[in-house]
Amino acid sequence: MVKDDLKHLSDRESIHISPQIYRWRWLKDPRPLMAAWKRSMSTYRASLSHLERTAHQPRQNGLHEVILSKIEKVNPNIRLLQLTISNRGSLGFLPGQWLDVFIPGLTKAGGFTITSTPRDADYQSPRDGYVELAIQDSPKNAPAAWLWRPSSEILGQKLLIRVGGSFVWPPPGIEAEEVKRLVLVAGGVGINPLISIFSHIYREAAINPEHIRFLYTSRGTLQTIDEILFYSRIRQLMSAHPSPNRTLELYLTGLSNASHVGEINGSPTKDVSVRTRRISHEDLTTALGPVKERKEVVTYVCGPAKMTDEFVNVLKSAEGMMEDRVLCEKWW
Repeated sequence: MVKDDLKHLSDRESIHISPQIYRWRWLKDPRPLMAAWKRSMSTYRASLSHLERTAHQPRQNGLHEVILSKIEKVNPNIRLLQLTISNRGSLGFLPGQWLDVFIPGLTKAGGFTITSTPRDADYQSPRDGYVELAIQDSPKNAPAAWLWRPSSEILGQKLLIRVGGSFVWPPPGIEAEEVKRLVLVAGGVGINPLISIFSHIYREAAINPEHIRFLYTSRGTLQTIDEILFYSRIRQLMSAHPSPNRTLELYLTGLSNASHVGEINGSPTKDVSVRTRRISHEDLTTALGPVKERKEVVTYVCGPAKMTDEFVNVLKSAEGMMEDRVLCEKWW
């Protein structure tokens, strides 16, 4: 049965599975087979284009013309791009969605998450509407590599974009007023959709959760803490709208020298804490709040695939937590 199932999957999805895997069907322990299957699926998904990976996702029908109007380098690996919407137009989207980005000369679109808010995309004279993207330096990804060309080569270029995605605020099927506690969990560039959601709630949303816990993990190998993607923006939003019920927990890994640790440990405030370790399972369940109140909790998780799978499992299995209120984004 296992051989037949794997053969069917291989034929349908064009996944290469070695003959050795088939012999594992005789083993009593299925874990090696499952591990090999996951590796094959991972390899297969990595070979797909953005449009192929997201074919099942909702997306708008229309294309919008934008102009690459601003480039800002955040750190050695990330740059922020501002795409101005042409002809004083506006772009409708929900916080957390992404864009198909069609670049001149490339046959396939790239996929990049919107990091700005819906209000930013509205034309408000004299300011044009825009969308912001955070692009990681990825030489093997043709669209990302094009967007990392020297600024002088690409500023002013016209692109086409299309909105898509279902990892959004408010959560699908749930009214915003039904969410009393919001837990955001980000790993690395997985912060991109969450900063859009977080900024929208702070700046624009008419109905906000009473409690917000933001858990953000990043590798602490940069020169200063402000080089951590969107750290400064989060601090600014929290400073402008202080609340004891809204906190940021920053978890830094990979720190290699004591001076970084000392500098970082000196930065916390009442609403911001910095820890030099990974996010633990206990951190996640603590963020959910009292068990009796978890029917009013919604969590968003976005980060590397392995981290996302692990954390989603922990959150869904937490006592009192409803599985449909644990949302994740993992299309890349």
